[in-house]
Amino acid sequence: MNRRCKYRYRIGVRVVILLIIFCGFIRAEAEDLKRIILLSGNWKFSVGDYHAWANPGFNDSEWDVIEVPGKWEDYGYSDYNGYAWYRKNFTIQNVDENTVLYLVFGRIDDSDEVYLNGKKLSGSGSMPPNFRTAYNERRKYPIPKEYLNYTGTNTLAVRVYDCYLDGGIIDGPVGIYVDEDNNLLDLDLSGQWKFHLGDNKQWKAGAFNDELWTAITVPSDWEHQGFDEYNGYAWYRRKFKLSANLKNKPLYLILGKIDDNDYVYLNGELIGSVFELEKDGEYKRKGYEYNARRIYKIPQEYLNQNGSNTIAIRVFDSGLRGGIYECPIGLMTEINCRQYRRKHYENQSFWDFIIEEFLID
Repeated sequence: MNRRCKYRYRIGVRVVILLIIFCGFIRAEAEDLKRIILLSGNWKFSVGDYHAWANPGFNDSEWDVIEVPGKWEDYGYSDYNGYAWYRKNFTIQNVDENTVLYLVFGRIDDSDEVYLNGKKLSGSGSMPPNFRTAYNERRKYPIPKEYLNYTGTNTLAVRVYDCYLDGGIIDGPVGIYVDEDNNLLDLDLSGQWKFHLGDNKQWKAGAFNDELWTAITVPSDWEHQGFDEYNGYAWYRRKFKLSANLKNKPLYLILGKIDDNDYVYLNGELIGSVFELEKDGEYKRKGYEYNARRIYKIPQEYLNQNGSNTIAIRVFDSGLRGGIYECPIGLMTEINCRQYRRKHYENQSFWDFIIEEFLID
């Protein structure tokens, strides 16, 4: 085989490997979420911008109907740039109220704010006058259980701003999902945590009185819970007790993903931070702290086996979204943690493969 043929052969092999890894990467990502409610199809739609359109009781019977996902330019709104709203009703059945649910959109062009039953759920990008596009970001929004009506109709309202070119909820999937990683939790700690802006090392103490702190939903960005555009330090706190089946067992605290940096304390003692995850292969490069999965082994001597325990998390956000934003959140036994690691840690990510194979000499 001559040099040119060898070169083409090597390139061909790399392309095949790349495609195989890419497909595996997509499949692994898809396995995390399981759809329970399909929301694609017909949605009510109107151009313009009135915040009353977020209210579940608003009468949208005169609105147009368009297909989601899809560009609004394909439904009679050619060359329209600006604000528009989408609305859709759905019911939820046979779902435990303690199950963490996610609202998932593929892509929205350019920025969005999402309301569920009149309450602001989340959003991506930002609206004018401080416009920032998020046209290429996948939307995955945790749904606080107190926002949902489990016995009747729920109303979604999506406010969209498009700056130019295509507009709207343009790609799927569109639906409500559960994160199957939550099935590995032996103690689910998602839900309401105590929260406070600022930085005070005394807040790590188990005995500290946090009764006057704000209640905040975990996981979810703090920007979408009344702390818009806040960057800097904030603390989370949560108490728990061990059930009989977890006492005196090796346990791991799982904190999903946090934007950006975290220091985690149990009963006043430091048990880990994102920078220590480098040895596990999860934290790889400065600036990517937000994408590291948090798994912290709990030293047995720090646990109160028969009483209350307090988790305190010091978080620093350098910009954009902030806080504990992704499941799973809770405790895992060693066997379940090992399964969680196998699922997410042992396979090199697609983008790490690209960087190491093609960009690093």
